[in-house]
Amino acid sequence: MVKKVGHTITPLYATESPLISEEPFIQEKTLQGLSLQDISLSVLNKKGRVITEHIMDLLFTHFGISGPAALRCSSFINQELKKTGEPVTISLDCFPTRSSHDLIRELTAKSRQSKKTLVNTWHGFLPERLLTFYLSHLNLEQQTGQQTSEKQIQDFVQLCKEFHLLINKTFPIEKSFVTGGGVSLKEINPKTLESKLVAGLYFAGELLDVNGYTGGFNITAAFATGHVSGMNAGQQAQAI
Repeated sequence: MVKKVGHTITPLYATESPLISEEPFIQEKTLQGLSLQDISLSVLNKKGRVITEHIMDLLFTHFGISGPAALRCSSFINQELKKTGEPVTISLDCFPTRSSHDLIRELTAKSRQSKKTLVNTWHGFLPERLLTFYLSHLNLEQQTGQQTSEKQIQDFVQLCKEFHLLINKTFPIEKSFVTGGGVSLKEINPKTLESKLVAGLYFAGELLDVNGYTGGFNITAAFATGHVSGMNAGQQAQAI
């Protein structure tokens, strides 16, 4: 209906949305239900450069990844998916406030003289399921601390700091918390939210091409734009 009166609708996309991955370990539900606190999740472009990064909590699910970090990154992932038409790489850092050198030094100290397997030698370094998964990824699950070389410790820390996985898509708009895109702001009076094309036509909420990082910002935007457009529409109606 808005298009019929000449307004431009910018492309709609899901944001604040869980991430869907076809990685084998996701399909096999290896880490399903595992939650991680205060990790860093980054979205990479095709050249491997970071588009956005957020330090928040994350949850592995049967379909991919959810939790605050995933929801925060979803808008950027959807835009990159639209741009490239290919799966988007994300990178997980379990220790965003610690350097690789510091982590290598800690694990090296733990490994000296240890005749136990690394799952036991490095117990408590990561959640047990994730520790086992990373060790298996590097074929180190049966190795003891004493047998572990400096290079193997470096490779393990690299995995802890930069574990990459592909995101194929996000939940659709109807199953997401927020919709990106909408009526172009170039065609709206920013002070009154009245259409620049049709007198007496006002917009508010998700009709507008406005969306924030989290649900709270979007609820605030809905209330604020609803108040502004409602007040101005009411004043115009009284003047008639």
